[in-house]
Order: sequence, then structure tokens, then C-alpha cells
Amino acid sequence: MPNPHDELNAIIHDALRRDLDRLQMVAEQPQPPQRRTAVREHGTWILDVLHHHHVGEDEGVWPRVLAKRPDLQPLVDEMETEHAALASASDTLRSTLFDYGEGRSDESVLKQAVEQMRAATLPHLDHEEQELMPIVLRTLDEADWKYLEKNHFRKGMAFTDQSLTAMWWLDGLDESRVWAVRGTIPAPVLWFMQRRYGPRYRSACQGAWGTAA
Repeated sequence: MPNPHDELNAIIHDALRRDLDRLQMVAEQPQPPQRRTAVREHGTWILDVLHHHHVGEDEGVWPRVLAKRPDLQPLVDEMETEHAALASASDTLRSTLFDYGEGRSDESVLKQAVEQMRAATLPHLDHEEQELMPIVLRTLDEADWKYLEKNHFRKGMAFTDQSLTAMWWLDGLDESRVWAVRGTIPAPVLWFMQRRYGPRYRSACQGAWGTAA
């Protein structure tokens, strides 16, 4: 069985890849005002989730890894440089989504911002998965991950956002991979999240993408 931390990281990355694909599809043709508003709101929320995840890596994971493996500094520097480029593309996409939702820009402008975001994001995800994460998994132990989860990845997130983020992870997820989510969130809590926040997440997807999650 894969390492649960590696699998969850891959699930988060795949969720981002999936929704960048969805944004790209939205930008391929004119959309009605209601869809544009929904795309702005849901797309902005996804960027917020991504920002929180990367702050957790920059301020939590990388320093903890370097404390045990200072020789990895060059590789961590590469990750931080890629995060900075990704943050710049994210800021551009965020402002474009706002203008798009307000009717001040069209699909051609959105398409350009999405392409810029994809160019900054997709190679970084591959780089992190293939080169750094295997080393991280060998370096950090379970106590490290518990500390990071409590003090970085969940810290500052309201329960609503934690729940909606879990729904984002589960969106279209193959059943064979759900064990990684269940291993992170206690079963009764996940059940409550799905009952309470699943409909809200599905409604957001229906509005933005035209299909329920």
C-alpha cells in the first residue's frame, strides 16, 4: 500500500490538475452571466486552498525536512522558486476571475490566465512528486506529519473550509484511493462533512462546471 501522506499529496495535486482542466474547458466558449459568477467564486476558492497548501509546505514541511537533511537546501530552493512563480500566476488568475465574473473580461482573457497558471503549476507538481516527495517521505516520521497537520495544514482553516476541502479531494476520486482521505479524517467526522457540506460543494460545481461532483 502506498504511503498515506504521499497518496494524499497526489490526491491534492490531481484535484488541482482536474480543476485547471475544467477552467480551461469553461474558457473555450462564451458562458452566461450566472456561470461566469459561479466560476469566479469557485475558482477563487480553489486558489485559496492552493495557497494554504503551499504556505504549509513553505513554512512547515521544508524547514522540518531541512532540519534533518540540510543537504537538500538546493532542491528546496527550487521548490520555493517554483512556488513563487506559481503564486504570481495565481494572482493573475485570481484578478482575471474577478473581472470575468463581473463581466469586465471575456473567455479569451480567462483562457490566457489559465494557460499561464497551467504552465507554472503542472511542471511543478510533477517535479515535486518525482524528485522531492520520495525524499520527504524517507526523512519525516509519523510524529512530524502529525505536527505538520496540526500546526500548518489545518491551522487557520475553519471547519467549513476543512470540510469543503475534503469534498474537493473526494470529487471524482477513484474508490481505491479514498482510503488516504479516510486515514486523515476520522470516519464520523468525514460522514458529517459529507452530509453537511457535500451538497454545498456539489452545488458549487454544478454552477461553475455545469456538472455535479
